Amino acid sequence: MVENDMYNVEDFYKNGYFIVDDFLEESCHKKLLNKFKKESEWTRIDQVKDHYKEGGPFEMNSKYFPNRDETYYLQGWRAKKLEEDAAWRKNYHEIFLSKISKLFKNEIKNDTTYILKYMKDDFSRIHVDDLRGDVDRVDISILYYLCDEWIWDWGGILLLAESITSEEMHAIMPKNNRIVFLNNQKKLPHCVTPVTKYAKKDRFVIASFIGCTESF
Repeated sequence: MVENDMYNVEDFYKNGYFIVDDFLEESCHKKLLNKFKKESEWTRIDQVKDHYKEGGPFEMNSKYFPNRDETYYLQGWRAKKLEEDAAWRKNYHEIFLSKISKLFKNEIKNDTTYILKYMKDDFSRIHVDDLRGDVDRVDISILYYLCDEWIWDWGGILLLAESITSEEMHAIMPKNNRIVFLNNQKKLPHCVTPVTKYAKKDRFVIASFIGCTESF
């Protein structure tokens, strides 16, 4: 991590998010990327409205969210077996969670973490993070990108809005070795645009939902 990025933590509290590039040492993120590329067991995710017992993106009181009569929320791929691997969990805690704990000066109490792959036509519709029952409380959502290379018209762009009524969004490129921190207390709406047919690479991301000992 570049030390100059440390002060950007203030943006986390003020704006609801901040970005750190070159989060891991080059050798570390290359090793992770190669591991994901070689992973052969990916489970298809076709997350629909029925996934939510209540609430979710289909129940938000905003004209900018999906209508209640729509179905699909997310399509992509998930490495479930790797997520449950003890060695992976140990490495994730040592590499990521320890750095994040120091960055925010807050002990991490729990996390729910997914390894995801987005290919052509995969997407995530507009939502706010709400893991009902998965963790006691989510204080920080992180998105860590491993993408080799990426350009704008490949899609898979993270879009962030300031509120559920906002008409403007911030576009964030899934740049390799970039991490995005979201302040879950702000409940920023966000989505991932569909990966286009022009994409020459797969879009890998580690998505983690973290509960801290002290709330923000």
